[in-house]
Amino acid sequence: MGVITVLTVLAPFALQPTRYEGVAFFTTVIVPALVPIFFFVTLLDVMMSMIYKSSSEGESKSHYRFIIRVELSFLAVMVAAWMPLFWGVLNPG
Repeated sequence: MGVITVLTVLAPFALQPTRYEGVAFFTTVIVPALVPIFFFVTLLDVMMSMIYKSSSEGESKSHYRFIIRVELSFLAVMVAAWMPLFWGVLNPG
C-alpha cells in the first residue's frame, strides 16, 4: 500500500508539462507509467485475496475481507487522484 500512497501523492505533480530532465522527468514520465501497472497488480492481489478468503474459515476469512476492503479503498483514491491526467491524455482537445 506504500507504493500506491506515494503514487497518489505524486499525482498533482504529473499535471505539469512533460519534462525530460531532473526531478520533473520522474514525476511527469516515470510515475504516470507506473500507475497502470500498480492498478492491475492491486486488482490481481484483490483477486488472490478473494480466492484465499473462499478457502479459509473464521478469523482468516475476516482478515482477507479486511485486506480486500483496504486495497479497494486505496485503489479508488489512486484512481480519483490520477483521473484528471488520464482523462486529458485519453480525450485530447
